[in-house]
Amino acid sequence: PNGQKSKYCSKRTLESEFENLIANANFRYIFLSYNNEGLMNVDAIKNIMSRYGTYRCFTQSYRRFKADKDENRNISGKETTEYLHCLIKEE
Repeated sequence: PNGQKSKYCSKRTLESEFENLIANANFRYIFLSYNNEGLMNVDAIKNIMSRYGTYRCFTQSYRRFKADKDENRNISGKETTEYLHCLIKEE
């Protein structure tokens, strides 16, 4: 606890950090489950992962889970979409 946030929590640094992770991952298969409410959009993920091999994306819509009824939380829509990003990394 020194108050530092992960570079994955900042829109300014997220995409470059994610690309660095994918570029340096020493795995043939990479899977990422990420929903439409995250900081990085589906096109940015696709653009990055596609540079490193064969990429596919599967989608699944879900009814939104609400743990509480707090009027101060601004949650739009009744549905969220989960994306399963799949990469077969080229050597």
